[in-house]
Amino acid sequence: MFKITKNATFTHTVTIPVPVDGGHDNQSMQVTYRVLTDDQIKEYDLNTTEGQKDFLRGAIVSLGDLIGADEKPIRYNDTVRDSILALSYARPSLLAGYSDAMVPALVKN
Repeated sequence: MFKITKNATFTHTVTIPVPVDGGHDNQSMQVTYRVLTDDQIKEYDLNTTEGQKDFLRGAIVSLGDLIGADEKPIRYNDTVRDSILALSYARPSLLAGYSDAMVPALVKN
């Protein structure tokens, strides 16, 4: 059976390759996304930085497993989300986390 759910969400682990001296440190976070309709998605210009940020603001419900430089947990809020979206190395992984979950058959090919 196929379940119809209003305001559906899903949570996936997203790995972010954080640049460090000589390479990358793969760090992960839990991202809860909301399922957007095709009509909602087409409102965003994913070819621009601002369009990507706007899309992710609309798609992300929350981020988890976040810590600060002091190793203490950071609670999710819009300011934290926007600071992560401002990182050019984080957005591609957050976008891929959404699209990979929504279209898994394409990812496997």
